[in-house]
Amino acid sequence: MPVKRKSRGRSKGSKGRSGYVQCSMCGRLVPADKAKKITRRRPIVDPALAKELEKKGAFVMYRTETRYYCVSCAVYHGIVKIRSEEERKMRPRRRRIRPRLPRPEKRKPAIELPLGIYSSEIPIGAERTKQKPSHA
Repeated sequence: MPVKRKSRGRSKGSKGRSGYVQCSMCGRLVPADKAKKITRRRPIVDPALAKELEKKGAFVMYRTETRYYCVSCAVYHGIVKIRSEEERKMRPRRRRIRPRLPRPEKRKPAIELPLGIYSSEIPIGAERTKQKPSHA
């Protein structure tokens, strides 16, 4: 029998039955692997107030909100788009989330140490004057 999608609209593979979740819009029971899962971070306070507090430097707590939608509600509300047959066969690329590395800071100016010695004049490795005791 011809199928519309290779996965038959589910992501369970060959693991048998899966549990059910309830659609957040209409309340329909949908298999968990077929439902469209949307996870969003929402601030606990009003979003406009949260943005203003973050500008001032305050820490704003967020809660993670997970919602499940049945396919018909997801299409109706624009969460997923209706795709042509050629687009359905294409596998979507997943975006890799790369950790942000801190930028290297510019070299700090030399500070004056007591006795008129500048930190830039101390040779590298001069701090390691102690030697490990040898156990004989």
